[in-house]
Amino acid sequence: MLASLWIIYTIALLLIVWVAAVGGGALRRALNTTAMPGPARSLFGPFPESELLDISKCCGRYGPVFRAHTGPFSNKLVICDTAAIAHFYANAPTIYRATSAVRQATRNLVGRGLISVDGDHHPRQVDHREALSPVFNDAAVEIYSRVFLDMATKVKNMWNDALESRPRGMVLDIRHWMNSVVLDSLSVAGFSHNFESLNGNYCIITAVFYALRAPSTSSVSDIIFRLAAYWPIFRNIPTAKNRVINDFQVSMSRISKDVLERNTRKRGDTDDSLLGLLIKSLAEHPAGEFRLSHAEVLAQMVSILVCLLKAKNNDILNQNTLLFAGFENTAVSLSWLLVELARNPTIQEKLRNELQQTKGEIAHGQIKKLPYLHAVVYESLRLHPPMGDTTRVAVEDDVIPLSFPIAARSGDAITSIKVAKGTVVTVPIRHVNTSEAFWGPGSLKFNPERYWQDRSNTEFPGNRHLAFGDGPRACIGANFSLSLIKVVLSVVVSNFTLSLPEGPQTVIETSGGCIPRPRVSGQGPELLMVVRKL
Repeated sequence: MLASLWIIYTIALLLIVWVAAVGGGALRRALNTTAMPGPARSLFGPFPESELLDISKCCGRYGPVFRAHTGPFSNKLVICDTAAIAHFYANAPTIYRATSAVRQATRNLVGRGLISVDGDHHPRQVDHREALSPVFNDAAVEIYSRVFLDMATKVKNMWNDALESRPRGMVLDIRHWMNSVVLDSLSVAGFSHNFESLNGNYCIITAVFYALRAPSTSSVSDIIFRLAAYWPIFRNIPTAKNRVINDFQVSMSRISKDVLERNTRKRGDTDDSLLGLLIKSLAEHPAGEFRLSHAEVLAQMVSILVCLLKAKNNDILNQNTLLFAGFENTAVSLSWLLVELARNPTIQEKLRNELQQTKGEIAHGQIKKLPYLHAVVYESLRLHPPMGDTTRVAVEDDVIPLSFPIAARSGDAITSIKVAKGTVVTVPIRHVNTSEAFWGPGSLKFNPERYWQDRSNTEFPGNRHLAFGDGPRACIGANFSLSLIKVVLSVVVSNFTLSLPEGPQTVIETSGGCIPRPRVSGQGPELLMVVRKL
């Protein structure tokens, strides 16, 4: 009896300590953070996330900076002010970092690579980015672009062969083709290993992708899978999803080790893959300076599939997207690009006319000189950024400046906002990229012309474009990603016309939550498009 009471008293004491710590932290944040207006709190839920989905509505009602409750004792600060956003990105990750839970979950899935190094390991994160910088410069991307062109040409030849017996054109699932060309390009350019996805070969990456894309349920298997992201011991339970994840990690580790050993044996004569250039870069580093361990290099290779092609803005873990944000973000961006061109045949033709200037020489050096191609790509990324927001937590007290005075909850006009340590801050990228407040009337219209009609709009980071983030943690692979997108797009548009099944007025829906994917309304998960030879 006494033993039972002792256990009860211990649990009660721990609960009291936990409540006191949580309550104390919440009280400190409340006292040291400027009180901002926002949706009313609901103690028992549902919390007003549905209202937050319409950021424009919230900004109109509460102002460009507002508070949103995320739980009975928690909330976040949503910022849509240009000066505040610039300050936020400039101070990530020194002040605004991913939470410890997110970092741990990411490490459990991909190892200690670039994507998981943050917070307490900030010095190593700087080292990782410095070590990787030489493999993402223009000279390196020029090399990778040859791989991109080979893969895009392979798609062109396969489509041409199929169209020989279809003079009126054919209907394709564009999303499937974009997934395949991006995945094969990534694997060859990344570590000289072709998954042969374009040839229809079985690929562990796509196997895991489709397994994890299945709707999450409350089944024991799905619960175990979600718990494994935070407590790796659950990964040992042989559920269906765990087996796929474990197979993925084993496969990637084996491929990475093979490439690492092959390049190490060459004694400096490395291949032109990203991993080969990384090994060469590390070998040439002066003695005494930082260098990545073999384990860290392997983690980088797994991280490539997560963040190399990712518009890396949001480190919040989502079991359905994290592992495949690398190739899916770029593939989805390509799919949206083709949708916008199919909906706007005049723009498609104007882009095709510009591409004819290259005379078939589509490579990184040539496509960099094509302003309309750049405008088309950036306009689509503006309207359809792969990640919807950037969310971080303040690890120390801060003061966020504002571009103009706004009203606090008290009604007083303020020009800056005090943010206490532990406050969660969010930049809603999709809203910022499409808001009339930033882009003027017609902000939701696909209009590439805006990129040189109004060159005066330079006060916003990234020229008002946050698809690749900003500041020290902006996407290190943005140049790589843009090159792949532009090369594939150039080959496709130069050789084929694209249209939607019911013409430009075809209704396009989005699906997929964190990474919205396009699909034709009422036609299932596929993105059907009519392709014809020129």
